[in-house]
Amino acid sequence: MDIEELILLKEHSQLLVMRSWRNEIPEEQRNIIISEALNSCTVDKNFKVIGYLITSRRVFLIGSSETTPFQKILQHFYRQVALGILNYKNRTRHYHEEPYIELEHYEPLFLEYPFYNMYIRKLITGRDVELPYYDPHLARLKDYIQNYNYCSALDYEGGKSPVIVSTDTIILE
Repeated sequence: MDIEELILLKEHSQLLVMRSWRNEIPEEQRNIIISEALNSCTVDKNFKVIGYLITSRRVFLIGSSETTPFQKILQHFYRQVALGILNYKNRTRHYHEEPYIELEHYEPLFLEYPFYNMYIRKLITGRDVELPYYDPHLARLKDYIQNYNYCSALDYEGGKSPVIVSTDTIILE
């Protein structure tokens, strides 16, 4: 797929791997910071989150926008995460330390990778994965996703997750 096709593609997916900052913030607070940053992208940048999963190290993200390029959405997301980290550090009285993040350099918070895992992709967008045989890894993944609060699968099952999810958006295979 060439660059022009990518620009015209409405749906984007990305795997974001957290860097070392994740070790300095408790997991629950980290999940809240990331959820709030995703909601900011939804509200401020007209980004429709179609699927997401926040784990202890990674953020799996699928979404679309008809008005804002995906890279601009990611930049906004990184900035919001950086602000969330700074606010957390200020609330926990770590402000006397050297600043961890300067807002001009917030992109290194995550490493970006393509999101190729079709099992996760289907499960977080409310679709089922059926195999003609039993796969214990898939069974564990289904159980994990089904019972996890920071995942869009909750929205597709009729619940409400901490991130605004567009469950009515049609996704591409």
